[in-house]
Order: sequence, then C-alpha cells, then structure tokens
Amino acid sequence: IVELVTDNVPKRKTGTKKKALVGDVKPRIMSLKLKGPSRGAEFAEFAEKVGYPLLPWQKYAADDFLTTKDGKWVRKTVMICVSRQNGKTLLAALRILAGLFIFGERSIIAMSSNRGMALTTFRQVVQIIEANDFLRDQVKLNIGKVGRFGSGTECIELKNGARYEIVAATSDGARGKSADMLFIDELREIGEEAWRAAKPTTRAKPNSQTFLCSNAGDAFSTVLNDLRDRAMSYPAQTLGWYEWSAPQHSKIDDRNAWAMANPSMGHLISEETLAEALSTDTPETFRTESLTQWISSLNSPWPLGSWEACSDATLTMGPGPTTYFAFDVAQSRRTASLVAGQIMPDGRIGVGMLDSWRADNAVDDVAIAAKIKEWADKYRPTMICFDHFATASIAARLTASAQRMVDVSGTAFYQASGDLLDAIVAKRLVHSGQLPLTEQMNACAAKTNDASWRIIRRASAGDVSGPIALAMIVHKMQEPVSTPMVIAG
Repeated sequence: IVELVTDNVPKRKTGTKKKALVGDVKPRIMSLKLKGPSRGAEFAEFAEKVGYPLLPWQKYAADDFLTTKDGKWVRKTVMICVSRQNGKTLLAALRILAGLFIFGERSIIAMSSNRGMALTTFRQVVQIIEANDFLRDQVKLNIGKVGRFGSGTECIELKNGARYEIVAATSDGARGKSADMLFIDELREIGEEAWRAAKPTTRAKPNSQTFLCSNAGDAFSTVLNDLRDRAMSYPAQTLGWYEWSAPQHSKIDDRNAWAMANPSMGHLISEETLAEALSTDTPETFRTESLTQWISSLNSPWPLGSWEACSDATLTMGPGPTTYFAFDVAQSRRTASLVAGQIMPDGRIGVGMLDSWRADNAVDDVAIAAKIKEWADKYRPTMICFDHFATASIAARLTASAQRMVDVSGTAFYQASGDLLDAIVAKRLVHSGQLPLTEQMNACAAKTNDASWRIIRRASAGDVSGPIALAMIVHKMQEPVSTPMVIAG
C-alpha cells in the first residue's frame, strides 16, 4: 500500500521579509509507514558521532527503513528516489558504515553502472573511517591506509572479518557472492541481467537488506520502472519506497514543487542553485534530475491525435471474415493481450482487443494458451503471430493444437512497428475506441537503432502488450499475397 503524503506541502511564511523555502521532510510517495521498534535513533547517533549528522529527511526515512521485527529488518528492499545533490549517496555511505560497525553485517557489496559513482561512495566511506580513530582502529590497514584501491579489487576489511567491496554492474559481477547488505547506486542505469545476478546475493542471509538509490528513470530504466510499478501496486511490507518528487503535471518553475523533490533545500542546496539549473538545463533534464519526474526519453511514436482519428464507434468484428490473431506478454510477465485484425469492406484493417490477462506475480501460460485456442476455434484465424523471445511456451502449446503460428520478432518487429505507424497515419486502420487498447497505445514509446525503431513501454507507464500484438497483425496483413497462376503451354 502506498501512502501519498499530501499534508506537508511547504508554504512560505508571510511577513515583511521573504523566508527561504525549505525542502520537504516527508516523501511525496512512500510505502505505508511501519510501526514498531527501529534502529533509526541508533543510526542517527552514529552518523552524528562520525561527523555527518543526518538531515531531517534522512532521519525520517531511516526511522522507517531501519524498523525491526524480532530483531530483523522489516524492509528487505529500500529504494531512496530523490533528485540529484540531495545527499542520497552520503546516506548510503553512512548506511554502509553502520552495517560494518554497529549492525554486525559481515559482507557488504556495492554496485553501480558507473564505476566512478561506485568509487565516489567508496572514497567517502574511506574518508569517514580515516577521520575517526575509533573506526580506523577496527580496520585492517593496507600499507598503513584504509582500503584497497585497484581496478576490480576495491575493498575495506575489518579485523573481525567484515568486508565491503565493489563489484561490476554486469551479469557476472555479483554472481556467486553472498551479502548482508547489497547497495546499488543509480538503479535507473542498471540492466536486467545485472539485477538478476545481484538480487539473489542477499537471499542466503536471514537479516539482509538491499539498499537502492536513484533519481527518476526514463523509458529504458526497466529495472527501476518495474520496481516502482510494484511499489504502486500494494506491495508487501518488505519493500520500502521513499520518493521525493514533484507532481507529474506541476509547472517546471513551481518552487513549492521544487521543495517536494529536493528535501535538502535550505540545507545542502538553495533555491538559487535550482533556479540556475532551470536556466541552463533542458526542460527534460531539469524534470528528471531536479524534480524526480518520470519523463520518457522519447516522445510517443504516434502523432498527436492520429490514433483517435482512426476510431469508429460503429465498428463491428465477428467470426466469418479472414482474421489474423497476435498476442504478447509484458516483460514483467504480469499482463498479456490478444488482438484480432480483419479486412473491412472498405479495405481498411479493423482491429480490436479480444482478451487480456493480469496477475499479481505472473500470468499462466497454460491458461492463456487454452483461452486463445477457444477464440481460434470461434474465429478460425489465418495465422496467430507471436514473439518467440517472449511467448515461445504459449506458442508451442498452440502449435500442438494445430494452430498456424508465425514468429514476428527481432528485425521483423522493427519493421512491424513502422508498418503500424504508417497504417495509423494513413488511416488504413480502424478501431472502435476500446479504452484498454487506447490506454496501452498512450503508454508506448520508441526505441531506435541506426536504421529503424520499435515499440517499447514508456517510463513507469502501463502495459503495451496490446500495441505490440497490433503491430504484428498489421505487418502480416499488409504483406503481398501471391496468387497462383496456371500457365497453359
């Protein structure tokens, strides 16, 4: 359950003198606040002792993500989502130090897609240890200094055997390792393979915690976007999401919105700093990095109003005419769609969503295959299109039931995306205005390569399995059909 904090919008106090605006302490979007004992006060005391007292927002978050039950962390995954230069990396460094020196964590692994960022946090940890003798005395020194530096070998070891190390953000970087704490910086840049390899490192530890930091993502931040989707969908208490962000449709120069996204305003950064960034950054960069707003790195591939212009509420489609099917399952595996296409009497391609599926964890391939078979028995489609990278299991079951399956993946799907765009712009396509399909079309973005583009999901948007299936159908329905000829000789 997500708590939308709406009662803490900062306001300037009235008076003769203008008062500086101070950042918001509470996140605008946050997992439901926990109740129970917390080690937050102990953490705050430690931070002050080492010379870095927590800012109010850091203390507020720590009180929640360090809540315990039966001596173990309730939050197994912690996500701090906040604009740049607000102190999230320092908070992570202090959490790493607390893990080593007061929480008894034996193994801490840090990862970042940018090696420089990982080293920045590492150096900050080293600097704090070097400045505090009571910490330095507990560390195994390397030629008289704290920490080992070297490409791929950065680590800090304590005399009791505890260890903090940096690993590469690759599919092999964290594989085979085990951690009491996993720290990943700039989650927006982490790829699926690195995430899949890193996440299991904490499973073997009974009191582990994964600590994540980032600002807003873009259309290609699939790991971050998927985690945010989960946070918005009634997650378990084990996921703690803390997002300081401006409302999505707030004005770019709304200073109250600045304070919502910059909790360190008045402490580490000022209104003047943000005003200068507004004057020098592009609007997209400012929204992403200074307002923590999810902005697609690319605009919708569909020209404004073009999809709506293809709508006809009187469109009817039923069994009888030549029909094409296509289906797709979302990358999250939680949603899927079946789309049908027919040639209308006026020559246009009529399309509609026949069925859709949704599940909390993963849709059932067997159930989807069975339902598509029911629809196929009714409509007798010429072919059923699919992407073998995403839906091979369902396709195999349909093949076994004598359906004609046609793979539209890889390079063919890039062409299919272009074919769908052409059909929409030229109004060779007609639909009835189904709300689910329209919502999915609005969630589309474009991923380009050197020569073409393909449909993908917008950043933190919904399902696009329907448009993907739709592109497959249009692509196959527009292919030239050969006519057999008998030549008398």
